[in-house]
Amino acid sequence: MQKGILHLIPNILAENTAHKMPSYLIDIVNEIKVFYVEEIRSARRFLKMLNKQIVIDDLTFHLLNEHHQESLSLAKNLFLQGTSIAYISEAGCPAVADPGQDLVAIAHELSVQVVPHIGPNSIIMALMASGFNGQQFYFHGYLPNKQPMLSIKIKEIEAHSRSHNCTQIFIETPYRNHQLIEEILKNCRDNTQLCVAANLTATDEHIVAQMIKDWKKVKLNYHKIPAVFLLYAQ
Repeated sequence: MQKGILHLIPNILAENTAHKMPSYLIDIVNEIKVFYVEEIRSARRFLKMLNKQIVIDDLTFHLLNEHHQESLSLAKNLFLQGTSIAYISEAGCPAVADPGQDLVAIAHELSVQVVPHIGPNSIIMALMASGFNGQQFYFHGYLPNKQPMLSIKIKEIEAHSRSHNCTQIFIETPYRNHQLIEEILKNCRDNTQLCVAANLTATDEHIVAQMIKDWKKVKLNYHKIPAVFLLYAQ
């Protein structure tokens, strides 16, 4: 029996931006009946956004996050039975900085075809818009949120950026944005550059890249706004 295929479906980064998604995704999701998702309600809403004619009740959804790892065993059986699966991230690029990577690993373990589809990637979009080194960069995910580890980590990645000419990229839970930026301003040199790329793809998208000394003059307005942070020291 032929094995199924794993399709990696990108999701929107901001509300009311379905028009920025590739139109061919509609044909892909129309052919698939089994979806692995981080959150079922938002995945259903996204599919309806892509195609208003899709019949949600005809589809099967399985949760895949840190609390539902058992669904991976079921995925193995589905693939071997010839069932194709689509994985939808909660936002943006699937299987990058989210639990989808575990499903992809299983697909490769079973020699199942993995098909990544085009869509928004906040990490790459922020790097593109920063003006920082796009040849060498390092993504850290979330930095420590408690002291003194946060200050130590910020100094560490600034030093790595300077010694390796490497852009440092990281993210934070939106309600802690100001706390993170304040610690960066306290711990980094004035001539180090910081870029904050906020609400990417939204109508109020806001991307600022400037030296720490200039950030110290700015009143912050990033509370609870999804953002990507980039640090570049030379």
